[in-house]
Amino acid sequence: MSVEKPVPALWYNFSMKEIGFLKRMRENLPDRFWRFLIIGFMIYSFIIVGKVLYDNRQENKTIDGQIAEVANLRQEVEDLQSQIAYEKTETFREKVARAKLRYALPGETVVAVPYDSTAETSTTKSDASPAKINRPNYEYWKMYFFGS
Repeated sequence: MSVEKPVPALWYNFSMKEIGFLKRMRENLPDRFWRFLIIGFMIYSFIIVGKVLYDNRQENKTIDGQIAEVANLRQEVEDLQSQIAYEKTETFREKVARAKLRYALPGETVVAVPYDSTAETSTTKSDASPAKINRPNYEYWKMYFFGS
């Protein structure tokens, strides 16, 4: 009775060929080159991962800003909808009619107060140009505390 050896798998043969290739490469190239190559690959990998993480963080910041902007716009839409709903009410219409058209209900009297533009301009002119000071400051303090 003869015992047959099992046939190794195809991937096993392939990986053994690959390992043999790496052994020959290692024998032909010095250890410094392999160390340099591995360290260079690790540094390159860290740089790529760092760049991806940085880009991801920047995108998250812009997304957060856009989410906040959307929330503000939704609030503005709600405010405008409530303003439109208020302006459709009869109360608002009556208020506008009373203010702009001098609308009055039966039995009410409308009093129109004239606008005095000269009084307003005179107060603004006096506020704009302060009076000139003819006395020293200590005399004003003296008058304030002691009178006269």
